[in-house]
Amino acid sequence: MGAQVRTIVTRNSLDSWEALWAPYDETTYRDALAFIRPEDTVLDIGAGDLRFARRAAAVARRVYAVEIQPALLHHQPPLPPNLLVICADARQIPWPRDITVGVLLMRHCAHVGLYTRRLREIGCRRLVTNARWRMGVEEMLLEPRMPWSAVRIGWYACLCGAVGFVPGPPSAVTPAVMETITEVENCPACQPFPG
Repeated sequence: MGAQVRTIVTRNSLDSWEALWAPYDETTYRDALAFIRPEDTVLDIGAGDLRFARRAAAVARRVYAVEIQPALLHHQPPLPPNLLVICADARQIPWPRDITVGVLLMRHCAHVGLYTRRLREIGCRRLVTNARWRMGVEEMLLEPRMPWSAVRIGWYACLCGAVGFVPGPPSAVTPAVMETITEVENCPACQPFPG
């Protein structure tokens, strides 16, 4: 590991799925990279062996890669000068305040709500992830959203990472209802996360 790797000791309380890491296919990395702009400062949450972080560093102004498992960071070739690797639990450390986009490539992540809240708190307005729908890559805009309680019928996708369908009378289920996804916050799956 080079001089650009910082280790912060935190307690590791990942569940069994979150503790597993496997690389994604090239399509996933390419799709996520398409949302990164040259002026961005990226926070790669759960960066694994830095496959995506290195690609993002070739595009973005700066990349912070946070990975809790030190074994994944060993035997790295030299890091690009705009890539800082932090070996720590992303849930427990302070984040840089200059982040413009978060990246969370972790379909099994149980902490999407915590990460979106923390990104909003530092002024970040975008999260690139595959964790909400557990397939494909999307850019979640972290702006204020309609409260879940205002949805009368149809599909919703919440900032906490939950997705679902608000039922209604069968006569109200139309093709338009089935094809529309309402972006919400404060759904029943939302829970307060400790700071």
